[in-house]
Amino acid sequence: MTRYLTVIAALVCSATVYALEVDRNLVKKSFEQDFAATVILTNSDVVTFGIVDFNPNELLRTDNEELGSEQALESRKNIGVTTLPYTFSLDPDDEVQNHFLTLKLAALRIEQDVDLRGFEGSDIHVEIIVDGYVRYQYKKYLNDSWDITYGLGSHLMYYHSDYRYQSSPLGNFKQFLDGDVVNTSAWSNIIEPEAVISYTKPTDWGSWTFKSGYHYMYGVSWGEANKGDLGNPEGWYVTNGIEGFYDVVHWGRSVQTLFGRVNRVDIGGDVSEPFGTNHYYEGTIGWLMTPPFNSDWIDNFGIGININYGSALKGGSIILLFNQD
Repeated sequence: MTRYLTVIAALVCSATVYALEVDRNLVKKSFEQDFAATVILTNSDVVTFGIVDFNPNELLRTDNEELGSEQALESRKNIGVTTLPYTFSLDPDDEVQNHFLTLKLAALRIEQDVDLRGFEGSDIHVEIIVDGYVRYQYKKYLNDSWDITYGLGSHLMYYHSDYRYQSSPLGNFKQFLDGDVVNTSAWSNIIEPEAVISYTKPTDWGSWTFKSGYHYMYGVSWGEANKGDLGNPEGWYVTNGIEGFYDVVHWGRSVQTLFGRVNRVDIGGDVSEPFGTNHYYEGTIGWLMTPPFNSDWIDNFGIGININYGSALKGGSIILLFNQD
């Protein structure tokens, strides 16, 4: 995220009352961006994190800045995301329409070293955001191939900052920073309406699907940080992508499938600056298998490789796949 930049701005601008007022606006904007970015960072359909990160340029012997960099690789390694989602189908046998309820608990952890030019050593800043999410969706089947889904979700987020003054002179400004900028907490409730249209084509070898999704977010925030002046996170993102499933072989009850997906994600509002762009691409290829037993919880699982192209989180990851539609 961008909190360490705000910390430095607070130090530089703390000389006058006017500068402090300007800095409070920066702090408010930083929290708005953090909460809005969390909506995307905890959505595995929009940005994907894996168990091992790498710079694709090193493997391909290329020098494409949009494909990966050491700075982006370090950023990916500093971010940890855990999500526990579950979706209930309320009308599983209805061929005309369906209703879904999704529950998700997600946790985002970001650890950054804060270095000041001209000083040895660094401070450590750990940010944790916990997101409790509930979403209702209504899906209308237009025909055998086309369907459209409308949804409304709500995120309740809790933010906690742990800043450790170690080597930099920022410790001299603790009285200005603690409780307002760092070593503080905040809450946010973000509402996220969405609309997704998709086309699915079964084939002899499996199936492929095109999806186009439109999401808007707006929220209110409160808490200890910045004396409660935390603003209103707002943003949007649009996804357009295609995915395919190629059934390779059957091993008894288990089906072995090659899975591929390419997405373009356009973003705006408070989301653009944390990601360093207004659009990026993600591509995934992996191997899936269905369980060799009947299960209402597990549709498939597997392993794959994901590439992010064009954002501040550009680079590659080895990922675990679970319940791919």
